[in-house]
Amino acid sequence: MLPLKALLRLYRSHPWLLLMSLAGLVLGVSLVVAIELLNHSARTNFVAARSQLAGEANYRLAPAGGLDEQLYVQLVTSQPALDAMPQLHGWLKDEEGRSFQLLGMDLFNPGPLRQLFGATRESEPAFSLNRADSIWLATPEAERLGWQAGQSRRFVLGGSDGASASALTLTLAGTFEPGAVPMERLLITDIGLAQPLLDKAGRLDRIVFKLSDAEARTLQATLQTDYPNQPLWLEPISPALDASQLGDALALNLTALSLLAMAVGLFLVFNAQRFVQSVRRPQLAQLIILGMGPSRVLRWLILELVILATLGTLLGVLLGSLLALALMGQLTQALADLYGPNPIDLLRLSPVSLLKALLIGLFGTLAANLPDWWQLLRQSPLELRAGSSRPPAHPWRRRVLAIAILLLCALCLWLPQTGLSGALFIAGGWLLAMALWLPDALRGLLGWLRRRAGGPLTARLGVAEILYHLDRTAIAVMALQLAIAAAIGIGVMVSSFRSSVEIWLGQRLAADLYVTAPKGVAGNKGTLSDATLKTLLANPLVSAASRRSVHPARWQGQPIEWAQMDFIPQLKAAYPLLAGRWPTRPDEVLASEPLTVRLGVKVGQTLAISGEQEPRQFTVTGVYQDYGSDKGQILHAFEGGAVQSLALFSNDPEQLADRLRERFGEQLNLLSAPAIHSAALKVFDQTFVVTELLKLLILGIAFVGIGSAFMVLGLARRGELQTLQSLGLSPHHCRQLLVWQGAGLGLLTALLALPVGYGLAWVLIEVVNPRAFGWRLAFEAAPLHAVTALLLAPVCGALASWYAARGVV
Repeated sequence: MLPLKALLRLYRSHPWLLLMSLAGLVLGVSLVVAIELLNHSARTNFVAARSQLAGEANYRLAPAGGLDEQLYVQLVTSQPALDAMPQLHGWLKDEEGRSFQLLGMDLFNPGPLRQLFGATRESEPAFSLNRADSIWLATPEAERLGWQAGQSRRFVLGGSDGASASALTLTLAGTFEPGAVPMERLLITDIGLAQPLLDKAGRLDRIVFKLSDAEARTLQATLQTDYPNQPLWLEPISPALDASQLGDALALNLTALSLLAMAVGLFLVFNAQRFVQSVRRPQLAQLIILGMGPSRVLRWLILELVILATLGTLLGVLLGSLLALALMGQLTQALADLYGPNPIDLLRLSPVSLLKALLIGLFGTLAANLPDWWQLLRQSPLELRAGSSRPPAHPWRRRVLAIAILLLCALCLWLPQTGLSGALFIAGGWLLAMALWLPDALRGLLGWLRRRAGGPLTARLGVAEILYHLDRTAIAVMALQLAIAAAIGIGVMVSSFRSSVEIWLGQRLAADLYVTAPKGVAGNKGTLSDATLKTLLANPLVSAASRRSVHPARWQGQPIEWAQMDFIPQLKAAYPLLAGRWPTRPDEVLASEPLTVRLGVKVGQTLAISGEQEPRQFTVTGVYQDYGSDKGQILHAFEGGAVQSLALFSNDPEQLADRLRERFGEQLNLLSAPAIHSAALKVFDQTFVVTELLKLLILGIAFVGIGSAFMVLGLARRGELQTLQSLGLSPHHCRQLLVWQGAGLGLLTALLALPVGYGLAWVLIEVVNPRAFGWRLAFEAAPLHAVTALLLAPVCGALASWYAARGVV
């Protein structure tokens, strides 16, 4: 172990090298771990919440407006072997603001929900209905909440998104041992008790079934035959498939940021090890002279790197877990705005995510540093002793690698079939290739400045010093350019996205007033009754109106949306067509842009659509722009059925709104176009709050790296600075020289990062977004991001240099 002790002794005399090696790795791994845990937790919570309601069921009957309970009675009476379960569902909030699900079901015959209780048909939990407000909890959840049997707690039912709120007092009647599905924030009661609690006497929200494909076809045929006047269609249940669509835009941004943070961190580790190589050359020569072969020295160096990588990765995992815990609330709120409330907001530690972070940290550190260490050990002891302490530049390798990466990016751009993976490779490859070209660009720019430089000696000396030490600082400024370019690129993409959505909302919200029914307590969209519709349409202030409803559907097994509305002339302008024409026949529809880009739907194509309504065959006649759903949507002329919303046109919208509020009160939601516009942009901004926070963290990592590089560089240049002082340069001027060098290098790096950042923005807007989500965005320059980078980079570079200068001058 003596060689290892000798190698590690370096960090005792040069603690900045250890700090710099660990800082980049810890910060990079922490962001990877935080984002992996956030993505994993969001998806797992989503699937868990849905699985609690579905159990083993694979089909559901859930028409808008619910079902009469007699339908369930007739089904199970006529088909005794039918494995079915009636359900009522409501969202509750306790006095601390935590969300819960109240599930009403047949407690004495759980059917397809049997696995929730961890019991077989022969040994099911015993329930007794002693009180009208009785509920049951899983034993672990009751212990976590500190809720004892017999205790009562107060809850609020509804109260969000226009749903009327009412107070409930529920008493814990008992607990049960859960099965394979998590039972978090789920209150169970009998459906006979749930109906009066939820004010749904004689009604059901849904019926879930466990059926084979043949049984599902038979049951569907029975429903069509026995209930021809009701749109009763079985819908497959797949929480995992639904979760695959969860927050895709947000998850993609977060994952890309985590990989970028890891890349920046590994750049900094590599930069620190380059300085370690410079300082260690005499020590390595001494070890080889004493009889240790290069391969043996390399093994001890590998062990040292493994120790550093393991320590840095473990610290990064700990810091990342804490960061994920801090950001979980923001992410939960963003997803709630997009997809509705989720009662489960737990941070879940994923062994796979943690193992991935460990492997990335360990193998990334080894891969980044071992080739250079081996190249150094191939030199003779005399070459090691006499060689320059400056790290080898190998410019031709960087240039060849950059050209190869750009050629692969061009190939992925030319071949659309490479899909999203190819698009992400283009974005990452562009950043990496430009980072590899950065030292050459800086050398050319500094050479030009040196030839044309005038003014004070400090400025001329500063340019010459930056150029001379560029090989030492190259890795740090490459990491800084990566971070600045990514911040600009992602910022411009988000700004362009917001601008496109804002323009789209301005077009789409053409009506003066939008009317919707309050959401049901189960979170489903409410519907307007026939009497309400007649009253609204009969109002003399209404000059035109369009009914609308949106239902889930599937095409070729893919989830899409089936929207219907009245194609009145006033609304046609709100749907500018990108291709084709408006439908003129009942079997014709429009397709949204995401449907055509992601799923390859074309004008003139016939689609077989299945959903809550009868399966239909439609011909696509046109394509319209849409940012409302990345799943894709078809737009069909309204043919009848439940109306979820009404768009009203009026010459006096304020008076119309006053009269409707006076007539209906809280029975209806009345929203003006500006109010919807403002609320939609608020949701958009909330969605990308986490992205902005992590972008700032990555910039922080890069500036920590440049500061550490200047600190270590200052230590290595202590002799040069002493020589300058002996020639008459005062300590103040030496510190001023280092500060100007830091500010100048930061400014030059930011200037060169601008075209790289805007190139990345073009890739994200024109390649990644269409391949990932199916929509195209209007490019917006958003110069504020560029100005911020140009101001921030030199200031942070100057501060880092000033801090480093304090320790060496």
